[in-house]
Amino acid sequence: MRILLAAAGLVLVYAGIVSLVSPGEPAASPQPWGFGTGVAVRPPEVSLSGGLYFKTYLWARGGGGVLYLRCYVYSRYEGGTWLPTPEEYPVLGVYSVTVGRGPFTEGGALNLTLPLMGGCVPVATPSVDGLQLGSIKVLAPGANLAASRIGLYVAYAGGRLGEVTSFYGPGDLPPSPEDLSLPPGQAGVLLALARNITAGCGDVSCKVERIKEFLKGFTYDGTMDAPWPHIPPGVDPLMWFLQNKRGVCVHFATAFVMLARASGVHARLVVGYMSDGPVPTQWSLTAFSPHAWAEYYQPGVGWIGVEATPPMGVTPPAAPLPRETPTPVATTPEAPPASPGPYQWPSIGLGVFLPLAGVAAAALVGGALFKKRVVIAVGEALRVGAPRGFWVYVNRRRVGRAPVEIVFDKPGLYLVAAGPFVRVVRVVDYRSMAGRAFEKLLKKLKLPPSATPREVAERFPQYREVALLVEKLRFGLRANKEDYRRLKEMI
Repeated sequence: MRILLAAAGLVLVYAGIVSLVSPGEPAASPQPWGFGTGVAVRPPEVSLSGGLYFKTYLWARGGGGVLYLRCYVYSRYEGGTWLPTPEEYPVLGVYSVTVGRGPFTEGGALNLTLPLMGGCVPVATPSVDGLQLGSIKVLAPGANLAASRIGLYVAYAGGRLGEVTSFYGPGDLPPSPEDLSLPPGQAGVLLALARNITAGCGDVSCKVERIKEFLKGFTYDGTMDAPWPHIPPGVDPLMWFLQNKRGVCVHFATAFVMLARASGVHARLVVGYMSDGPVPTQWSLTAFSPHAWAEYYQPGVGWIGVEATPPMGVTPPAAPLPRETPTPVATTPEAPPASPGPYQWPSIGLGVFLPLAGVAAAALVGGALFKKRVVIAVGEALRVGAPRGFWVYVNRRRVGRAPVEIVFDKPGLYLVAAGPFVRVVRVVDYRSMAGRAFEKLLKKLKLPPSATPREVAERFPQYREVALLVEKLRFGLRANKEDYRRLKEMI
């Protein structure tokens, strides 16, 4: 009887190993285009008295420089808040969205599990200095996307994102009258200040350089402990910034836009993310910080991106990434796929299967199939300390000799074997789980999927703590089980 049980155990373990080595799911079938349906997705408002989202980590590849991820573009500024232009609300599209002219000349690629701030599907752009407005193409099989009518940004409306490949190319879209508007209460002050800053300038380039030079005398006032300067209630945040000469990126970018407009230059605000350092051409886990910059229009050239924040505030010290694996495991693809393909049964070499099969059979006959079951979070290190000197395998891949630390960057089930000991490791992505829980809350509150946690907190004060916890889990440096448990209890 024991022999039969051992044989059955071998078969089950082999099937289990095969299913753990390369988990997959069928690719989402393409859906018909819905681009002309006219369904609108409203971008979030951006307040100068509030804050942007926390840092996030994304699998990305770029051109070897700092990568800017464009989210939303704003021309309307009222009462210290940037508002989306109703005429520019994106319309709903499905499977693939292409807006504007080609050819696509610059771009990057990301591997997303969740949309970013306000439902943003980021568009990768080259360095902002010298950037020209142009066409946008986003490929996200299985996702429902929304694209702005003139190609400024792309938003998320549902489905699975997976890999997002986005491009940004040259274009000549003209500015609108709103790109010259000034807040009525501050127009006089801004016009006088702009005249003084740009005195003697006869062209756009001279005015832009003078304004950038003027802002270099201001102080970047964001730190990890106080990421946002305290602006007294009832005080206009732009005027406060110009008087106190300190603030963060959105204050610098807003001041640049308003001073440029006051000097007769069309300008607008861009909100998105910026990598904390150069993004290599191969796939790598990269830290991105929320960021705001500006764009101005130069006749005969087009829209040009400009970094108005001084260097000390543009590239913050790189935050510590999840601990690196001493010996890489098989969980990091060389190039994340655009969408999962049909399930493929992998082959396992006898050199790996036979030792594991022998261990499994011996454990089964002895009455204990596994030594230990472990649950850890994505990015958390698993230490395999014993038995010392034995080779450690993760599924079918050898990662080193014990003791060794293994970091998993992808959720799922993994079989970790060291000598006679076998661990079943369940890796949980609390970021994704928090995102799904938040999506359920949005449905419960009858809000669109693009609603942000802070918008929820503003409309439903009773969910303020929930919103803060969602932000921490989705955009913080670490997402842990205890915070997720609290979130589930509160929701």
